[in-house]
Amino acid sequence: MRKHFAFFTILLFSLLSEAQSVFNAELIRKLEEPDTGERFRVYIMVKAGTELDGSSLDESTLHYRSGAIYAATSTMRDLKKLAAMKQVVRIEQINHKLQLMGDTCVVRNRIKGIHDGLAPLPQAYDGTGVVVGIIDSGTDFSHPDLKDANGKSRISYLWDMNKPLAANTPTLFGYGQEWNNTEIDLGQCTHDDLAHFGHGTASSGIAAGNGLAINHFKGMAPKADIVVVALDFSNPNHTIADAVQYIFAKAALMGKPVVINASVGDYDGSHDGTDLESRIIDTMITQSPGRALVASAGNAGNIPFHVGYAVTPADTNFSWIQGNTVLRLDVYADTADIKNVTWSVGVNNPAFHNLGCTGFKAYSYALNTLKRDTIYHNAQRIGIVESIADINPFGVYRLNVKIRADSAGFLWRIEHSGTGRTDSWSFDYVTSGLPGAAQYPDMVHYKKADTAQTIVSGFQCSKEVIAVANYVNRNQYVDVSNTVQTTTEIPGDIAASSSIGPSRDRKVKPDITASGATILTCAAMGMLPNLIANAPQVVAQGGYHITAGGTSASSPVVAGLAALYFQKNPTATNQQLKLAIINCAYNDVYTTAALPNSRWGYGKLDGFSTMTCNTSTAGLYEAAQDPGFVVYPNPVRDEAMLVFGDNSPRTVRVYNSAGQLVRQDRCASESYLFKKDNLAPGLYVVLTEGKNELHKVKMLIL
Repeated sequence: MRKHFAFFTILLFSLLSEAQSVFNAELIRKLEEPDTGERFRVYIMVKAGTELDGSSLDESTLHYRSGAIYAATSTMRDLKKLAAMKQVVRIEQINHKLQLMGDTCVVRNRIKGIHDGLAPLPQAYDGTGVVVGIIDSGTDFSHPDLKDANGKSRISYLWDMNKPLAANTPTLFGYGQEWNNTEIDLGQCTHDDLAHFGHGTASSGIAAGNGLAINHFKGMAPKADIVVVALDFSNPNHTIADAVQYIFAKAALMGKPVVINASVGDYDGSHDGTDLESRIIDTMITQSPGRALVASAGNAGNIPFHVGYAVTPADTNFSWIQGNTVLRLDVYADTADIKNVTWSVGVNNPAFHNLGCTGFKAYSYALNTLKRDTIYHNAQRIGIVESIADINPFGVYRLNVKIRADSAGFLWRIEHSGTGRTDSWSFDYVTSGLPGAAQYPDMVHYKKADTAQTIVSGFQCSKEVIAVANYVNRNQYVDVSNTVQTTTEIPGDIAASSSIGPSRDRKVKPDITASGATILTCAAMGMLPNLIANAPQVVAQGGYHITAGGTSASSPVVAGLAALYFQKNPTATNQQLKLAIINCAYNDVYTTAALPNSRWGYGKLDGFSTMTCNTSTAGLYEAAQDPGFVVYPNPVRDEAMLVFGDNSPRTVRVYNSAGQLVRQDRCASESYLFKKDNLAPGLYVVLTEGKNELHKVKMLIL
């Protein structure tokens, strides 16, 4: 009997471990808590070519699917059933900490010539027939710049996620309320954009305002239709993907191409676009042509909160975090880079004396389970360290550490030893008041947080999304009281706060830079009386517009340009649009360093060149050549040799002139033999991407 019981116990443990292996750390932690019947918003990834059978799920709702990923609501009881299904690869709950990333810009970004229809453009472009989606705090639909010449709303649909359940709650999502433009014009819409001081109204004005309020401060796509989603920033679940799905569905209903602007972001996460929310958004974008997503790169370029380094066996490297009695940290790595790394959590008092540590753990410690380690000093408990590790389907390892300190004021030491590489992001890293090596000899191994890789995480780090950095638009304007306002910023130079790339997996991020600092744009109307009375310096002449800045302002510039591009090329793909933008960017005295780089991406947005350069191939042409990447012969007859200059592993992708991926391969040598095979004559784009290199681009002529 004991043998049978032991076998059953081992079998049960094995089944539970296997089930848990599809969960991310958030859900593994939930397994340790009492089951209250709470419903969770989750993403469920299934094997390619399979589907979920929901007939056995009594407490789940499958909201929608894109590609191999479902967005769902489920209880823990049903999640356990899902985890046992053979076709389920991964289940993730997300815990967003979303925040807002918050005239002359049509000249600086070279948009004016598009509005004027200068040659060689066949006509003027203004966004007619294109939808601009806004994912933000909302939009004040009463602003004159967001109405047409007849006073009718240009906002076709508006979904406010913050509103309670009602008859107009979108049934697919089950929360918030929505209105169409007829209901808006009839005064039935109860949304306003005051809770976040008109942030979304400013974004809408930059992307698509028509300037009718005072015949000035026109946006990029002044005749585009607008679809708005007002985010619920208190909801940590998959609101971004829901918003993307909503806007794309409305644009499809209208039969129009669409570009979405998202001036929002989250600084947590793996910073590589491999989370399921990013992946489901990718599949939505690439599902059909005439879709794109543009997003803020972030405003943390002058804040040191990233720690990333190569772990070496000779030294034990460490960093300190400090905060309240509960601290959290996520450490990320490629699976191949973490297998020979060990980690430990230790603690120092304010005088920098070592009080104790968990001891070094292998990467597999706490894999797919929750572990608790207690740290004592002189028989007195200092704190408890909870750790969970998981590996997603794309080979990205995450160590989730939660420290429950018995008192505040301690310095908690995150240590690594062995061989490999790790990256982590935390605003709790200690960067000041550090001791010298004489006081604390181990300081020679201290890894201080830096400002590299400070781009926001998630979908902005996807190759399918255009992430936008910010340079200074102007340093002078006239306010509503006819007073000249000036700043110390230098027009044309990078904004100090603009976040820096690359992504964790070394993709070029940001992709492009546009003007953002000190743009004048639409204000929420309800704010204006108070601002004019108490802060007239932020209100522009005419009394309808305010100053905006940050990547929240530069992102809708690029989104508006994308709307003009889709008006001209309504069947273009998102990759075709992206290549036109990055390949036709310009550099100047401010970008200085060789492009692309981690500050400017591929350079400054050149709207007119995006619309006109090599129009026979819809804006694709070869940018500045990388001397480390050579193709010969080119044009190609039967085959060509691609020489990279080193033998780092990389992915080679080939796109046709329509932006469609026609070939993908892996290469682990310094050269790659490209064979024409059955590819039709024409112009092709070759992109290479490796873990330790930025994107390299070449044009092939077949």
